[in-house]
Amino acid sequence: NGRHLLLGGKLGHLALCDWQAGKLHSEIHVKETIRDVSFLHNETMYAVAQKKYVYIYDQQGIEIHCLRNHIEVNKLSFLPYHFLLATIGNAGVLRFQDTSTGKIVSEMRTRLGRCDCLGLNPYNAVSLLGHSNGTVTMWSPSTGQPLVKMLCHRGPVQSVAV
Repeated sequence: NGRHLLLGGKLGHLALCDWQAGKLHSEIHVKETIRDVSFLHNETMYAVAQKKYVYIYDQQGIEIHCLRNHIEVNKLSFLPYHFLLATIGNAGVLRFQDTSTGKIVSEMRTRLGRCDCLGLNPYNAVSLLGHSNGTVTMWSPSTGQPLVKMLCHRGPVQSVAV
């Protein structure tokens, strides 16, 4: 809702605060590289893409889960209407994990190498991936092939938005 702020530093610093009230909920140092952070259902839980695995923490900064199926993740995002955590990493594998049951819904290889760019449409669960060869692909959790694969640029894609 925009009230809470989650900060993750490159050297392992994590902070969760209520910026309107000026209250710090938690501040921890994980002693690993942090690549991306994302709130889950609300501000009580958040996911952190660390050096090797994805970890889920609660509001006090206590580690709840370690998602060992998500290896070397660069970007992660949460679909609030579907309760899915989407991740993409160095191996170029897009994974959707159901946060209510803890099961992986789908795992798709992009076959385009490392991916540093992920955007999600929260209404229809279509994910947009920007690749280093200038290709943008659109994926759905229910299909094994990309819905759309288009060459958008000669250089690497840095950002996508829905």
